[in-house]
Amino acid sequence: MLLLVTVQLIRKRKLREEYALLWLIATVAIAILSIFGGIVNALALFLNISYSPTLPLVAGLIFALIVLLSQSVVLSNQANNGRDLAQQVALLEYRLRELESQNQDLGKQED
Repeated sequence: MLLLVTVQLIRKRKLREEYALLWLIATVAIAILSIFGGIVNALALFLNISYSPTLPLVAGLIFALIVLLSQSVVLSNQANNGRDLAQQVALLEYRLRELESQNQDLGKQED
């Protein structure tokens, strides 16, 4: 189901390409772990986890934290870019007003 939703979001261009690969890999990993339950048990035994169903839960939580962290970085960058653009627009408007007032002063002097 998650694979269909992911593919649909990619097709409708609601999911950016930079995140599409990440979500496709996560979806395929979830599907493989769901189909082949022995893999979870083998990984849990290798990592010395006594209750193997906690392994996919912990992996999912780590994945969610990584996605949240990356989104926080993107949002922070966007906020900084927005602030910088607002400052640049304010400076340009100030310079435009200064030039307009200088132009008006020159026009009055010629009269």
